[in-house]
Amino acid sequence: MKQTSLYEAHVARKAKIVDFAGWAMPLQYSGVLDEYHAVRTAAGLFDVSHMGRLHVAGPGAVPFLQRVTTNDVQRVEPMGAQYSMICNPDGGVKDDIFVYRLGAEEFLLCVNASNLDKIRSWLSQHQDDEQAELRIVDQSEDLAQLALQGPASKSLLQAHVQSSLDELKPRKCLRETINGVECLVTRTGYTGEPGYELYVPATQVGRVWDRLMQAGEAFGLKPAGLGARDLLRLDMGYLLYGNDLTETTTPIEANAKWVVSLTKGAFIGEAVLRQQVREGPSRRLVAFELLEKAVPRHDMPLLALDKAIGTVTSGNLSPILQKGIGLGYVDPAYTETGTAFDVEIRGRRVPARVVALPFYKKPKS
Repeated sequence: MKQTSLYEAHVARKAKIVDFAGWAMPLQYSGVLDEYHAVRTAAGLFDVSHMGRLHVAGPGAVPFLQRVTTNDVQRVEPMGAQYSMICNPDGGVKDDIFVYRLGAEEFLLCVNASNLDKIRSWLSQHQDDEQAELRIVDQSEDLAQLALQGPASKSLLQAHVQSSLDELKPRKCLRETINGVECLVTRTGYTGEPGYELYVPATQVGRVWDRLMQAGEAFGLKPAGLGARDLLRLDMGYLLYGNDLTETTTPIEANAKWVVSLTKGAFIGEAVLRQQVREGPSRRLVAFELLEKAVPRHDMPLLALDKAIGTVTSGNLSPILQKGIGLGYVDPAYTETGTAFDVEIRGRRVPARVVALPFYKKPKS
């Protein structure tokens, strides 16, 4: 298994290490639930350096990314970020990504760990001859990536940067120095809590990790692993590649039409996605909650009137809601909020109903 630059730090904190997409990653430290609640109430620090980071820069970068991604890159201002997808010609999702615009023609793409090789190759294949000066550089080994998430994250981080974090709005970026290390600080994350992702030189990330962990003790900060991260993202209904998104599912089927721009011009997969918007897809992703105490899991059947209507793609017991929640693709007739169906769990049918996302709605302060 590959190791991130912080592997020894995880071992020193007695993390449970698992194989995730070929990486030795911390599943948990103090416990999945303990870390989950730390992020919901205080702060958690994740090492997400297993993710892929591709630098795209040079003449033609904007039209190139317009053609290979679904969202409208032109709408992203320098030092801004955008959630997007890369599709195949059939509209299937090759990956869901974050696009950071660092300059007029300079971008950083954050891609899923399991898809890095595939996406790097895909981008190279679609680089036209006239875009010879466009550079696509894999920076995954050179850059580490941390996610500082939780309601205390701003107060914690503010003491270590010069800029006012009050000015850093969601989906925005800035360059800063933390403990003598130059970092790209981005107002993004995948937990539903306020937070930041830090892109740090891999050889120096230990200095940033140690400083934040030490200073964070007063804020209730805890190191957090993949287990807590998955529970947190599911609470919000955020999509997980390999479960909710694959090359045989489209953004329209996944209820992600908001990341598809049909007005920006031609892009890969556009024709199929345009048709699905016009005619409606043959299935659609829904969010559901169980009406009895049980835990839905990936691949469990969804049933209505003794008929199979779909399959669970993500599911778990939400620690904060104390109920089973999940996502799954169903026939279009079963997508309205409040619609009832059953989840087959170990041979038993458990009643469920379609709900609106997010599952967890933070109380207004």
